[in-house]
Amino acid sequence: MHAILPALTILVVSIGGWILTMRNNTISVLAEDYVRMARAKGLKPWRIMWTYAGRNAILPNLTGFAMSLGFIVAGAILVEFVFNYPGVGTMFLNSVTDEDYALMQGLFLLITVAVLTAILAADIATAFLDPRTRDVR
Repeated sequence: MHAILPALTILVVSIGGWILTMRNNTISVLAEDYVRMARAKGLKPWRIMWTYAGRNAILPNLTGFAMSLGFIVAGAILVEFVFNYPGVGTMFLNSVTDEDYALMQGLFLLITVAVLTAILAADIATAFLDPRTRDVR
């Protein structure tokens, strides 16, 4: 319960860029021929938005979100300092000031594995959402 406000702070700070990127991707996708064809077939606007445009507009955001996970951890240092909530960011900051190289290497490894796992999950979600990526020849 006490972690809600720090997590909400990180979410509010980073969500603006994601919303703008999603909006720009959606505008680009809505100009595609298959969306025009769906409109010509008489499909409902909500179905066109969710089934056709939404699935294709979210694909770049998935990968971008997974790749920015390391930056989110770096931004968490400030949030942990403001809320006096010790976490991985505070541990990393203390290891830098104390010149604890072993702990720094371990934290780098932890962050790298987390980012790589997130990228793998984004690739799996992309394969699920985009049928073009499933065809392996």
